[in-house]
Amino acid sequence: MKKTNQVNYIKMKKLMKVTTVLFLVSMLFAPFMNAQVKQNLEPFPAASEGMIRHVIELPKKSDESKFKVEIIPGKMMLVDCNHHTLLGKLVEKDLQGWGYTYYEFTSDGKTISTLMACNVPDVNKFISAEGLIVRYNSKLPIVIYAPVGYDIKYRIWKADKEKVSVVK
Repeated sequence: MKKTNQVNYIKMKKLMKVTTVLFLVSMLFAPFMNAQVKQNLEPFPAASEGMIRHVIELPKKSDESKFKVEIIPGKMMLVDCNHHTLLGKLVEKDLQGWGYTYYEFTSDGKTISTLMACNVPDVNKFISAEGLIVRYNSKLPIVIYAPVGYDIKYRIWKADKEKVSVVK
């Protein structure tokens, strides 16, 4: 039993050393990574008053044409058991002189929902608005402006390898 404890202790010490080294390396390169993100955002306007700039940085893929990104704006809300949808609009805008696009979400916070009778307490839940599917491009950030209090989530979609023929 004593030998097992010693082996576990040695493994734990090695793990702590590796973790410490990884942490120090990440801290060393963090300023360079932050500088790259800042450089990518230079052409984009700062968030106007009452808005927050959300940025999605995508990892490089070998064939990015097989991927899409779904932008999902929404807000945490206290809601009942019905199915809720946030009313709002996600609009694509052109960054003049650069050829880049960014997105702006606007909403007054109103929702629509089903009308089921609920017999359970209200819960805090992310209520989303209609999303937008855009092309996957790891070379440029996806920049979305949304009002304070709203959040942006995203989902990566991947094309299936198999192509299916249409029935004639």
